[in-house]
Amino acid sequence: MNFAGPIRRLYAFTIDFGLIMMIIYAIAPAANGVMFSQEAVPQDLIFFFGYFIIPTVIWGRTPGKWVAGIVVVDSEGQTPGPAAIPREMIGKFVSYLAAGIGIFWLMLDPKRQGWHDKIAGTYVVDNPYSGGPQFMKDFFKIGEKKPRDKSDKKPNADS
Repeated sequence: MNFAGPIRRLYAFTIDFGLIMMIIYAIAPAANGVMFSQEAVPQDLIFFFGYFIIPTVIWGRTPGKWVAGIVVVDSEGQTPGPAAIPREMIGKFVSYLAAGIGIFWLMLDPKRQGWHDKIAGTYVVDNPYSGGPQFMKDFFKIGEKKPRDKSDKKPNADS
């Protein structure tokens, strides 16, 4: 695996942050307090869940990670799935609680993992399909897994 460096991860975060700010500034005035206000915490949490968690579970990346050409994978190189998300959220909470040391840790780690990545058992790696037609073909292959090796395949009934 080719682990993504801190600059590309910061770039992805910046893209995501910018997109979220554009969405908030476009929707909040028209929402009349239904979204993005102090009275709309549940709706806001659902929005952030939809932006960060769902794409990461399905495709292993947010829009920012797609633009940066990186993807979140587990130790086997597959999309981590929903089981890793609670661990990653707890890891991010712990990382920020420790004055951000857990986030900055990825600069020192040889596998470029922050504490949240270590707790979740995930890695952020270069993505060979960062945009273009091949990405669009692979983007819509929801839940499709590549076989790990030939021994994982079921034996043929004809043999």
